[in-house]
Amino acid sequence: MSDPWKAVLHGPLADPARPGTVLLVEGPAGTGKSHLVAGLRRRHPAGSGCLTLTCADPPDGDAQHAFDALDALTRAFGDPTRAAVPTLLVVEDVHRADERTRYRIRHLARTLPNGCALVLTWRPEDLPADRPLLGEPLSCPPGTAVLRIRTGPLPAVVARELTERTLGARCPDDVIERLYALTGGVAQVLVDVLPVLAGTVLADTSPGGPTVDAVEALEAPPRLAETVLGRLADLPADARRLVHAAAVLDEPASEAELAALTDLTAETVRRMLLAALTAAVLTDLGPRRYGFRVPLAARAVAASLPAPERADLHHRAAQVLRRRADVPWPQVAGHLLAAGVRRGLVRAAERAAETHAAAGRHREAARLLQDLLADRRIPGPARARLATAALRRIAGFTLQDAGALLDTLTGAPLLPGPLRAQARVLQGLSLCTPTTPDHDGWLHLERAARTLPDEPGLAARVLAAMSMPHWPGIPLAEHRQCAERAGAALAGTTDPVLRAAVNANLVGLLLTLGDPGAEQALPARPLGEDEDNGDAASAGHRARALCNAADATLWLGRYHDSQAFLERGAALAGRHHAGPHVAHGIRSIRLLLDWATGRWTGLADRAADLVADTARTPVLGHEARTVLAALCLARGEWSQCRAWLAGGLAPHLDQQLAPVAALSSTVLVRLALARGDHDDARAHATQAWGRLCSKGIWAWAAELAPWAVTAALSAGDPATARTMARDLRTAPAAPHLPLAAAARRWCRATLAEHDGDLARAADGYRAAADAYAALPRPYMAALAAEAASRCAAGEGEGKDAGRDTVDRLTDALLVLTGLGATHDAARVRSRLRALAPPRRGRPAHPGLSPREREVAELAAGGLTNRQIAAALHLSTRTVENHVARVLRKLSAPSRRDLPARL
Repeated sequence: MSDPWKAVLHGPLADPARPGTVLLVEGPAGTGKSHLVAGLRRRHPAGSGCLTLTCADPPDGDAQHAFDALDALTRAFGDPTRAAVPTLLVVEDVHRADERTRYRIRHLARTLPNGCALVLTWRPEDLPADRPLLGEPLSCPPGTAVLRIRTGPLPAVVARELTERTLGARCPDDVIERLYALTGGVAQVLVDVLPVLAGTVLADTSPGGPTVDAVEALEAPPRLAETVLGRLADLPADARRLVHAAAVLDEPASEAELAALTDLTAETVRRMLLAALTAAVLTDLGPRRYGFRVPLAARAVAASLPAPERADLHHRAAQVLRRRADVPWPQVAGHLLAAGVRRGLVRAAERAAETHAAAGRHREAARLLQDLLADRRIPGPARARLATAALRRIAGFTLQDAGALLDTLTGAPLLPGPLRAQARVLQGLSLCTPTTPDHDGWLHLERAARTLPDEPGLAARVLAAMSMPHWPGIPLAEHRQCAERAGAALAGTTDPVLRAAVNANLVGLLLTLGDPGAEQALPARPLGEDEDNGDAASAGHRARALCNAADATLWLGRYHDSQAFLERGAALAGRHHAGPHVAHGIRSIRLLLDWATGRWTGLADRAADLVADTARTPVLGHEARTVLAALCLARGEWSQCRAWLAGGLAPHLDQQLAPVAALSSTVLVRLALARGDHDDARAHATQAWGRLCSKGIWAWAAELAPWAVTAALSAGDPATARTMARDLRTAPAAPHLPLAAAARRWCRATLAEHDGDLARAADGYRAAADAYAALPRPYMAALAAEAASRCAAGEGEGKDAGRDTVDRLTDALLVLTGLGATHDAARVRSRLRALAPPRRGRPAHPGLSPREREVAELAAGGLTNRQIAAALHLSTRTVENHVARVLRKLSAPSRRDLPARL
């Protein structure tokens, strides 16, 4: 629909101030013609009159009665006293009109008065190609606007909105894309299949909404099936053969391919194709390609065939597709499977898996290989070839698909022993990204490493996976030992793919420890724009190495390095379709990096998207849940903060990746401190510190330490606080640990504040603020500046020093406000007023005391009474009284009116 016609349809079509309008609405069945007309009727001015008629062939009783009214309307158009004549006349399904009805419509168009509109709808596929719509050319009065609208598939964004509104769930992109493709974007077909899809969502107890598998299982809805089969029945026998072949082929086909499928002559194929096109059973998909406009219609036709005939057509389809210059191997393999033909199937499946993987369709590759490996009729050597192809591609599969495929491989009795052993190793590795990283998983890998003395390459992969320091509960010494053994096992091989896989797992530990060997484990920095050096098979592992490097440097506070590694890894992964688990990892690292460096705009939405996209594998979304919890804490949304970390999908802290568990614990400690629950804060801090002690990687204590020390002191346990600060000092003060250095300054300042040395504490907090700002870590820098001002105020600094404190605190307030940390900003704003009271003169809010003014502004900012009480160190009852007085003095009906009153 072009923009001028959109402008016409935005207002009433019939306007007494302009000449008449004829609107021609054409489009295939189900594309929204009646919906468009209904919208026109809704916009038609009340009291102006509207008449809707539907053509029938032959006319039924109701239609005849309506067209008798049409005769009266025709006579009324010629009567100057026509006070009651409708100004909007709609005639639907004009393609079914008989000659008498077409004559009436032509007469209406010729005599259409000013201010009236005539709307005609029809299906072009049901109109004879050699006949005008009304039998004769359309003739209208001078000045009449004649507009044409062609309806077609829904825009993809509209189809998504309709689908998600109907299902009540967010749908992944791949689900929407497949659903749109199968329905052809036709509105009526989409509306008909959505209730079926909604039923599968309700029956599926796992979270995450509809799946691609559920969409693939859809059948043609009854309305679509009856329409296409009814039209098919009216075709000649040879035309039906042609349509059957096109349905089984299920993709655009040339005339020559249709001839090969049906054994019809070229001349017969041309005539039968024209018949199928005229009957709107097939459509021109161009160029010189023909098939079904709605793929679900092809399923209805194929399902109507007897099984032997359908199998024969599948075999023929595979042969036809093999003759194409660019062979579509996935379709060839699918047709051979459907035909039950084993000859050539393994080769086609291998090529199909390569095609799928190259295009990033890892799920399709996994399902195809799994189906074939589960087929006992495939001979042993062929199964071994398939197994080799599967193991080579498995790093790109989702965790669920990889798990199912590895289960099939490890239980396959016809596979050679080494292949089954390799499958068992990969099953233990779980793609080097354990879905349940616990001690049992570690023991599984340990057993696998002991059983592979004659397979140094596989042993190196296992040991490298065990060297990854994120495993919870495993001491650093064991990771070091595994890394050394992996390096020794790797020394005897020159396989670039194996070396890339092992180095991808080693790089995280090496960077965390500041080991010079990290540079050798990382992919070489490209000299030019292209990082695709080496063979393509190792590209996924190189991308994973860069992403692991980004993750490792993130937890150390090396945010610029992390950003650089992440961009290189994401670019390489995107070019080589490195797999969904790598893609999820990239998104998680980017969320954490943006949270740490203060890029909070849109961060909550992106984190929520990742949580939704990983609902079926919640562990992949835990970093996103932690980011959402931290954002809620900064905004004062305490209940939601806890829900993100303690909800049903959140794994226990003992089962989380070690640095993520430390960050989650940090949020929980801060939440308890904000609520004034000092015992709960100390309990969370003590448990988290115990996990870090077991791990021995004190660089990861940098997130937790400032708040753990504060929690211990607030609970009256200075001995534990000093022990924690001393533990953090055992982390070497190396350049590669800038976050730990900032945390050490904060802890020293906190202890000095507790000891009453407020001057030293203020200096320590300022030093911490500067260190955090240099990372950059703006949120923590602002909080450190706030703590410095607290100590400076207690110390009673001189005028110049006080001005510096106010300036720093003002900068901190600007940072927190810009981040959207409303709760923290309110607390800092209150402290700033205490340090720099307003000048003498007329008060900003006459009648309000200074304390009432503080409470009023915090309440206007959206904080609850409990949050205001925590920010101002008051009781909740006192805040309630202040709020009541403020509302009364400002004549504000409710808290929502406070911003305007203030």
